[in-house]
Amino acid sequence: MFTYNIRVCNDTQTTKFDSELSDLTVGTHVIVEAETGAEWGVVASTGVTKKPHASENAHILRVANTKDQSQIKLLINSALHAQNKAIEMAAKLKLAMNIMSAHYTFDASKVVIYFTAEQRVDFRELVRNLASALHTRIELKQIGNRDEVKAMGALGPCGQECCCKRFWHSYPDVTIKMAKQQNIALNPDKINGVCGRLKCCLSYESEK
Repeated sequence: MFTYNIRVCNDTQTTKFDSELSDLTVGTHVIVEAETGAEWGVVASTGVTKKPHASENAHILRVANTKDQSQIKLLINSALHAQNKAIEMAAKLKLAMNIMSAHYTFDASKVVIYFTAEQRVDFRELVRNLASALHTRIELKQIGNRDEVKAMGALGPCGQECCCKRFWHSYPDVTIKMAKQQNIALNPDKINGVCGRLKCCLSYESEK
């Protein structure tokens, strides 16, 4: 048995799934188990042999076949339309929110729209308008600064693309103590990343 990190519906985070397949490559579309049924996702890491007695994860049902690929392509195009519609409607309602992305579930019964906002936003009218325009269930999900950077990508002060975008599947635990251990000046410009939170790389040379 092997464990893979899968980005379900192109979400910013990844989820671990198990499979008997050992040769799935990064970028492969797969169909996975989900609480609501089958869902589509993208392989985000090579498989790791599952250790004995390790906790069970949901399973990868299959590699996406030709029919699945056609459905996924349709969902991605529909999601782009939903995102643009959400941006348009949010602007008309003068809502202080940034629409980041939209993703349809595999059965197209729901579209999840991700957004960022500085303050609490009453988006009930936006949900009603979108449901009427798109003829499907709508879920709005607020994401944080880290998720925004991970989704969009950005260059860190080191000159490379941010670690969260390049290879982190989940965020490391980072504390101010790590900066102190490394004798780094506690200056926000020195210890904070593009997202405004403590840099993930502070954990790399930290004493565990």
